[in-house]
Amino acid sequence: MRRSTAWLLVGLMVLAWACGGEGDGAEASDVATAETETDGTEAPEATEEETPDNCSLITEEEATALAGYDLEVGGDSILGCGYLPPGSDVADIVVNALLRDGDVATLAAEGFPNATDIIPVDVGEDTVAVTTPSGDAIASVITASGGRLVELAIVFLLIDPEDTARIEEAATLAVTALDRWD
Repeated sequence: MRRSTAWLLVGLMVLAWACGGEGDGAEASDVATAETETDGTEAPEATEEETPDNCSLITEEEATALAGYDLEVGGDSILGCGYLPPGSDVADIVVNALLRDGDVATLAAEGFPNATDIIPVDVGEDTVAVTTPSGDAIASVITASGGRLVELAIVFLLIDPEDTARIEEAATLAVTALDRWD
């Protein structure tokens, strides 16, 4: 798979996560407004939970350990925080934190409609691995708890969908990232 095509696919998947999904219109990231109570006083404004700086969720050392080769942290963007090989402009690992309600398998099916498989992973509260459309590698590992979701886009690591140990290693890092979300 060419890196530029795969990177485009990862970007589109992340945008689908951020923008979409079916629901009742009351997503976790909806902004609540102040309401006036019947006695004429204003209720306190509810605050919108914000997503963290994606680059704060895993360290350069943790990304390097998962990849098995040196990676450097890039900048945070709408697509997440990329961890790149030195001298590269393409991230081999991307971390993205989102506010989404629902079980991860359903969210993954919505966000990755061309995935060959969505594989439950017995790490964390609710975690899955999603394969590439060709089914030859893991595209992302996704974990969630309490409306918070963390995706590790790892397609360039070429983790075999049959390699349970490597999938669990990636899932453990995703759960670590979720745990660091303050």
